Amino acid sequence: MCLFKAPKAPEIVYQGPSAEDVAASTAALEDFKTTTAANTAAFQTSINEQITAAQDSTASLMQQITDTQANSGAGIDNIINDAPYAVVTEDNVTPEDAQTTQKISKKKKKPSTLRIATGGLSASSGTGVNYGV
Repeated sequence: MCLFKAPKAPEIVYQGPSAEDVAASTAALEDFKTTTAANTAAFQTSINEQITAAQDSTASLMQQITDTQANSGAGIDNIINDAPYAVVTEDNVTPEDAQTTQKISKKKKKPSTLRIATGGLSASSGTGVNYGV
């Protein structure tokens, strides 16, 4: 005679989201989709305006360079030579005036003034550094 009965299997019931939750999620996704599309269109318009402005600026600079070259007489060489920071070299430098580098010499070390007196210590445990052998 058995005092206990065999256990019953649990009843598993899946309860998903309600219809209201599904509708709210769908509405949120649609709102996200429309907002993202509007933001993307606005960004694309802004980028296109910036590209157009940069192209116009580049065209203006190229026109200025062309005008400068045409008005300079000898071309671009005068622009370089007349620059405020023109690079020049001198060919008539004598060896005495030439700036040269010298080999770096090592510094002389001062002799050490540290002296260790060994007579004052006895070789017993507790003094100095003891190494186990």
